[in-house]
Amino acid sequence: MADYCLIGKRLNYSYSKVVHNKLGYDYDLVELAPEELSAFIHSGRYKAFNVTIPYKKAVIPYLDEISEEAKALGVVNLVVRDGAKLKGYNMDIRGMEYALARTNVSLRGKKVLILGSGNTSETAEYLARENGAGGIVKISRSGEDNYTNIARHADAAYIINTTPVGTYPANEDTLIDLSLFPALEGVQEVIYNPFKTRLALAAEDRGLPVATGLDMLVGQAAYTAEIFHGTLPPREEVDRLVREILAEDRNVVLVGMPACGKTTIGRALASLLGRRFVDVDEEIVKKHGEIPTIFAKQGETVFRLYESEVIADITKEHRLVIATGGGAVLKERNRLNLRQNGVVVWIRRALDALTDEGRPLSQGGKIASLYREREPIYRSLAEVTVENDKDIESVVNEIAREVKKL
Repeated sequence: MADYCLIGKRLNYSYSKVVHNKLGYDYDLVELAPEELSAFIHSGRYKAFNVTIPYKKAVIPYLDEISEEAKALGVVNLVVRDGAKLKGYNMDIRGMEYALARTNVSLRGKKVLILGSGNTSETAEYLARENGAGGIVKISRSGEDNYTNIARHADAAYIINTTPVGTYPANEDTLIDLSLFPALEGVQEVIYNPFKTRLALAAEDRGLPVATGLDMLVGQAAYTAEIFHGTLPPREEVDRLVREILAEDRNVVLVGMPACGKTTIGRALASLLGRRFVDVDEEIVKKHGEIPTIFAKQGETVFRLYESEVIADITKEHRLVIATGGGAVLKERNRLNLRQNGVVVWIRRALDALTDEGRPLSQGGKIASLYREREPIYRSLAEVTVENDKDIESVVNEIAREVKKL
């Protein structure tokens, strides 16, 4: 029976159980209605419990002591029983600190922009002050510094998003245009679903270090484990946990030319990894009919719209193996959605091994020109490239090995 848990109103999205279990102990998720909070706290059922929305302030009146950080921030996300006493802590700051450390960015003397004005923005401000930031500006929708005049802070060196904008299911939402910040040195995100928000992807595309919401979550759990058991897991162990969760839960996305073998390889890979396989073209057929008929009666523009809708929907999920159509990478929206929860694998095959049967755009000797158009996109998008020039089992095993290394 677990001694520790997370309490909140809705926890179906939470990764906390996964993370804490990986730290070596049983951990429960306990959903509570507001009227159940008091009875839970007085029950004494758990030695300690983490706290999430909407109870981070509501638990404070029940506590006998709170840490200096929790007192300064006005919110508690960890309650520990010490005999008859209840002690409250704020571990968000330690998780955010760990995430910052992973970027190797120093805030000392730097200007930091904090997006949002809620409780988490207070944590971000505490972090920035603790790390010697030269200036801290909070951006809100209606304050003096807001999203309409944010360009006047183009000299910002670091941006921390503490808003829920970009969270599942509104994955494609974003607040700001990073091109406005030429002096930017890094970005921190508190959202972990999706693994990479639009903000994180924009920073990644500029080659900037990104501290993700998953980094923060795992870091917070590690510091919580220190309070539970008296020992902080080594930094390398915490880093390994982040990589392990990504390896287990990120989608594997297969891109490449028509007839390069994505569907066959994808089915075999899904079987090997114990995951669900999704073929984008098959999903389009289920919803809209045969692809040659769509091209003939509605045209490529409509087909691409259907394709983008399917991709936007399925890439919100995790632990999938996804095979895309050859031209899916042409739209930036698709490329971003494929990357948000996935590692992209380019299945490369010799041009003379590709066929145009049942493929409207490839027919009439157009495969070579399509390849020339798409090859640079495949190359830049892929984190793993695999040659489909051997038996399927060898190709599948190579993908599984390479993806695990990331």
